Amino acid sequence: MIRIYTILFFLFLGSTILFSQSSQDARDRSVELELVDDGGDFYLKWTADANAPEYRVYQKDLNDTTWGEPIAILPGDATRFDDVELFPGTGKEFAVFKYEFDLIVQTVEVPAGADFILEFSDMFNIGLCCDFGFGFYRLNGCGEELAYGDDFGNSDITNFTVCDNGAPTETLTLTIKQDMFPQSTSYILKEVATDSVYLTSGEPGTLIAQNPAYGYIYAGNRLPAVHDRGGIILLIEESIRLPISPEIDRLRLDLMRDGWKTYIETATMTESVTDIRARIQTLHQANPEINSLFIIGHVPVPYSGEIAPDTHFENHEGAWAADVYYGELNGTWTDTQVSNTSAQFDYNHNVPGDGRFDQDSIPTEVELAVGRVDFFDMPAFAQSEIELLQQYFQKNHLYRNAFYDIPRRALVDDNFGNTFAAPAASAWRNFSTMFGEDNIDVSDYFSTLSTTSGYLWSYGCGSGSHVSAEGIGSTQDFANFELNTVFTMLFGSQFGDWDNTDNFLRAPLASGLTLTNVWAGSPPWTFHHMSLGAPIGTSVLATQNSRSNGGVYLDNGPQLVHVALMGDPTLRMHMVVPPPSAFALAENNEVVINWNPAGGLNIEGYNIYRATEQFGDYELLNDSPVNATTYTDVPPGTGTYHYLVRTVALEFSASGSYLNMSAGTNASTEFIVGTNLPDFSQKIALQPNPTKAAFQLNFAFTPEVFQLEIYNVQGQKIYTDQINTQSENVNISIPTDWSTGIYYVKIWNEEWSAIKKLMVE
Repeated sequence: MIRIYTILFFLFLGSTILFSQSSQDARDRSVELELVDDGGDFYLKWTADANAPEYRVYQKDLNDTTWGEPIAILPGDATRFDDVELFPGTGKEFAVFKYEFDLIVQTVEVPAGADFILEFSDMFNIGLCCDFGFGFYRLNGCGEELAYGDDFGNSDITNFTVCDNGAPTETLTLTIKQDMFPQSTSYILKEVATDSVYLTSGEPGTLIAQNPAYGYIYAGNRLPAVHDRGGIILLIEESIRLPISPEIDRLRLDLMRDGWKTYIETATMTESVTDIRARIQTLHQANPEINSLFIIGHVPVPYSGEIAPDTHFENHEGAWAADVYYGELNGTWTDTQVSNTSAQFDYNHNVPGDGRFDQDSIPTEVELAVGRVDFFDMPAFAQSEIELLQQYFQKNHLYRNAFYDIPRRALVDDNFGNTFAAPAASAWRNFSTMFGEDNIDVSDYFSTLSTTSGYLWSYGCGSGSHVSAEGIGSTQDFANFELNTVFTMLFGSQFGDWDNTDNFLRAPLASGLTLTNVWAGSPPWTFHHMSLGAPIGTSVLATQNSRSNGGVYLDNGPQLVHVALMGDPTLRMHMVVPPPSAFALAENNEVVINWNPAGGLNIEGYNIYRATEQFGDYELLNDSPVNATTYTDVPPGTGTYHYLVRTVALEFSASGSYLNMSAGTNASTEFIVGTNLPDFSQKIALQPNPTKAAFQLNFAFTPEVFQLEIYNVQGQKIYTDQINTQSENVNISIPTDWSTGIYYVKIWNEEWSAIKKLMVE
């Protein structure tokens, strides 16, 4: 059907007509779930709501794709659910609804043979589909469908004649599946001859159904550690690849230390998005363990659809930035149907053959969790694009290694309330599972985050532009302030379409400690899995794959193509301190790995992993966490072996507990099967120690030919030499770029070996 649009007053300023019918605010639209462990007995609790009619409780295993029937229906004054059974090592996922996306079904008796008119209207010209859910209406009677509508825009009118089967009346059934704006739709069914009204929603702005109100939680009791995170593609824009190559090398090492296998791809700014996606598809087919994609730099941005998720149909309807195109690998994307040039900016225009796709919604299930860090065209910041990228990956590295001590709490700055489907509900329903009700503060975004010790998570929403959100701030504020928040969510008009100058959605990643951001409110986002250790990419997929034909987190149809993550998709909420150093020494047909103990709470030991390549597949060696700071391995054959030592800690959140691990501390050694070289370590002195510029090896014998290797505390070989001498004193100079710290000096030949510890100041 053809949409009819009128110029909309700035929706985010609110509408007293639209919202006077409901007292709900954003918090009321959520069920703030939290798991309580009462001495081994578990129960769910939530914030009381005096207006709740009832609570429907659902339960499923994590990987189930349907909820099934409710396991309990509780009265509206309930604040807990007690029947939670969690054995050690297990988890269950729960959904609790106050109001659901139930079908609205009404029946009415009408005169047989009479002429009728059914009119549906929408205040914001969005119909029941497809910008805010995939709803519809259907009128049935006389054994047939008399009227149907979904994407009708402003209004939809159907005239029909009721059949006459000999009875005085006929039964008509009206079925409605609502979207996220049930208060914007109205309808009336009336007889033409008498003007009698048989069904009506009431005045425009009257709720045709209560807004959905719900919460999800993944509850766990000592969930096991995750050793293998899968594979990730680092897709790097070619022009910035060399300038940030040290940061990329360090990122690859950090990802490997956290259980990821990395694959490198590059793309130029002029390359087509279809060619880039084809290479991603080929790489994924050859390496099916790949589940994530990290876009670094201004890799060409896909655009798709004829959508306006911010409701600005008057100037912002068209193709929106759609990085999900790179993560959805099996669906069909076309460029032959949409023809719309009404948007204010050319990049939203979409006509056949222009390289922008037709699809409004994601065609099939998304395979790769996509995140992007892109500082192209950000003049509000004094730093260059390269400098901002270097800054981002520095704080990314420090965060991964538990350098920051950010309080585990959340901040909410909500300037919408129940407007626009209560976007801040994404904050309330997720933050409760992370921190509990008592650790969520309502406060001003910039003034609080720039002057306090910080909040691990934050949320802000307000009337928006490409570079601002009213009540929150502007891109320039992100350039002026250093904010102490790692994960954030923002929402407002315009900036959810993020590929433009100084965009407000991209800006937080260039400021302070922030590492991720999403446009949260259209749609709601699903982050509760992160409370028990999942990377944020899991949340990206959970949100994007919330589909009516298989999705479980929002039964309102497939998501639109604009849903995107700004930031690294592999980041997790809880970081554990790794062992500060580790070293592996091959001796007596064994490899002995030693490490210094890590600091932190609830440490249960250490896991040790082995691989034959530094960025290869690591195998867990121990059956349970090792409580000592040494481990002996018997490798299967001759070769170079790489080891990781990871701290294991029992982590607690408002969703339960799980075994969490630090990034791995590296160690490596060359191992030869069948050798048993005498240890001459006591016959060799190393002085001065500590040293600054050089040291001397003093032998108690004539060494003749020997190999010299020096390793840093990560187990990386950073110096090697073969020395042939008749002298018992050998001088070694230290390169000027070595940093202060501990190093290990390995000296050996075919007859003996030795290892010495060196401190460089």
